Amino acid sequence: MTEIYDHIVRLARSGSLDRAWALFEQHGLIGLGNDKRALTLHARLVKDRAKRAIGQDRIPLFEQSAELYTKVGRTAGASYSLINAATLYLLAGKKSQSESLAREALNLIESNPEEGETPYWHESTRAEALLLLGQEPLARSALAQAIRTQPDAWEDHASTIGQLRLIQAEFGRDPSWIDVYSPPTSVHFSGVAGLSHGQEGIAEAIRQFIANEKPGFAYGALAAGADLIFAQAFLDHRDQYAPQAELHVVLPLEIDEFREISVRAFGEHWVPLFDQVLEEASTLTIVGQEDAPLSLAIEHSDKVAMGCAVRNAQILQSQAIAFTVAAYGESLRPQLDAWQKSGRRLMIIKAARDRAVSRTPMTISTGHGLKTLVWVSNADREEVLSCLAAGMKLESQNGEHWLACDEVVDAADIATRLTVSLEGVGIAVLYCIFDPQGTSTSLLKRAQILAKASAPNTVIADRSTALVLALLEWNGSINELGELSTLWGNESIWSIAKL
Repeated sequence: MTEIYDHIVRLARSGSLDRAWALFEQHGLIGLGNDKRALTLHARLVKDRAKRAIGQDRIPLFEQSAELYTKVGRTAGASYSLINAATLYLLAGKKSQSESLAREALNLIESNPEEGETPYWHESTRAEALLLLGQEPLARSALAQAIRTQPDAWEDHASTIGQLRLIQAEFGRDPSWIDVYSPPTSVHFSGVAGLSHGQEGIAEAIRQFIANEKPGFAYGALAAGADLIFAQAFLDHRDQYAPQAELHVVLPLEIDEFREISVRAFGEHWVPLFDQVLEEASTLTIVGQEDAPLSLAIEHSDKVAMGCAVRNAQILQSQAIAFTVAAYGESLRPQLDAWQKSGRRLMIIKAARDRAVSRTPMTISTGHGLKTLVWVSNADREEVLSCLAAGMKLESQNGEHWLACDEVVDAADIATRLTVSLEGVGIAVLYCIFDPQGTSTSLLKRAQILAKASAPNTVIADRSTALVLALLEWNGSINELGELSTLWGNESIWSIAKL
């Protein structure tokens, strides 16, 4: 039964709310009045329905969810469920019920110092209850104490802050004091690899940017030049002012190959700094495929790193900013176009490139290109074709079908449309570098394995594809499902679904 619960939660998080609800009913989980887990899941699904509803249609759903959370809270003596119910009653326009439950939650908190899953939730529940009761000064103090107990519990902070903002909005009160506690900015950094000598002003501009924005998360590569200068400055800022700050390195090549091509090639003096920064990074991600052209590998890796920054900011309900050092007389990297078009902030610093540095590896044309593979398993070819636009090329073999799309958002739209039109199929999407001589067997096999892991009405994507979709603000739900054990190791899998 645990697997069923987990599966329903994953579907709800992925945006497949109708499918989650159908499974909830199919397994007879509605009406299990003494089952805390079933009641909590029921309350969550109804709350998700309320958030999707429009106008007055939301109110009865908020109220129903509040009733379910109330039952869980009183049965289990759980302040978390009671405070959820209290806020939902407020959103349903039931102020007296909201205040009554807020007092119940507050009494539980004050009578038991151990109440709540963590010290953070103990204090943040107190803050939410006090705010519902109109005691804003005390709520501020409780929120500050909650943050102090777990200063780097960013996702928990974001959840609380989102709730408090809803409460302030419902009361028509100023929420600006809450913003002080918002999780920090996520930044993507990039720039010129071959900087000419005598440009100390670039390092100073980077330090000033970091001092002003105080980013808590930085994503990018570590090429000699602007990348390494930024990463070093960010780590210095972390060590002096923000011990919870995180550097996430995303490389287009394996470490040894990257060190030779993108670091040592620009001067031996960059190598020790590269090794030091890499050692201090919070995470390292290698993006790319074997024998891919360097320019495409870098573009692919950059887009994934940008998607990481955007996704992190979305989860934490904070901002994502891009910072780049561009060479005089040269256009911005094409992957920054998506960032600019989104309206997100982009900070550009100009610098001189060392013309003695060869750019030949970046400009070789091989005919390769970044495309998105859509794979469909267990489907009739004619049925798949009937769902595609005229002229789209569909490859088929033994009931397995695939096509390549130039744009990843188009591929996601096609894949999610197929899940609605075709029953019992498995579908996966992979954003990758295509060889003009033919799609590699290993890539096709990978897509097939991912497709077979998909649930009905759900499209599976790998991490890179999901993050690029987040960068491009695809109009759908993108959620991490967990890991899939494969022949090439554990693969992070994500679901995508139309809202």
